Amino acid sequence: MIPAKTTKTILYFILFLLTIPLGLATRRYTHYFPSIVSIYGGDVLYAACLFFLLRFLFPATELLKIGVICYLGCIVIELLQLYKAPWIVALRHTFPFGLILGFDFALSDCICYLAGCILALAVGWVLERRLPAH
Repeated sequence: MIPAKTTKTILYFILFLLTIPLGLATRRYTHYFPSIVSIYGGDVLYAACLFFLLRFLFPATELLKIGVICYLGCIVIELLQLYKAPWIVALRHTFPFGLILGFDFALSDCICYLAGCILALAVGWVLERRLPAH
């Protein structure tokens, strides 16, 4: 039998991995989603993905603390989009860094990140309440 702590860690890693293609799909296949999802879904899932990654890396940290750290991290990354030095603009135009760093600051993204952190926090709360304690 797999210990509950290991099961929790594996589940968060799986959630992290599943969130990536779903978030990318909201950007690439916009015609398959309602417009609100194709516009804002990627940003919501970006925050949820970060939450799941942080929970995977720090399984003993309180869920709420992970949520706050996740949201603050998303806000910092969003604020960095105001920095337009040529080297970072060039970096943003490469595949992985464009996804991670984004391109232009948008206040709506900050709201989406909050929604994503709350959504992921709720998923985490439900998941961890259902797992056995030992």
